[in-house]
Amino acid sequence: MNIEKNILVVDDSETNLVLIEAILEDEGFLIKSAFSVKEATELLSDYIPDLILLDLLMPNENGFDLLKKLKSNINYSKIPVIIVTAFANKENSAMSFDLGAIDIIEKPIDIPLFLEKVNKAL
Repeated sequence: MNIEKNILVVDDSETNLVLIEAILEDEGFLIKSAFSVKEATELLSDYIPDLILLDLLMPNENGFDLLKKLKSNINYSKIPVIIVTAFANKENSAMSFDLGAIDIIEKPIDIPLFLEKVNKAL
């Protein structure tokens, strides 16, 4: 079981959040969710997850904006971040890795591959 592992999921789609939460909770992870970069930033003010799963395309601030904030702050810079996106093209992938993401998972999610990457990151 992965009870001790905390994961923050950041995605503006409720459908995606519910799906990812269900998959991870079935594996025993503790999950917190945020619908926006602003909400994620507020959660992170008193919560340090073991892993962040981050969507790229969100209104207002996007996943790249949060990734920049995380990697420039000593309190959060060591948290592994996996990008979960439907737009895993070369440009987005390159920028994600340049900004410090450790992996990319393409939507729609392949559940066994998704869990493999999450467990590897932890």
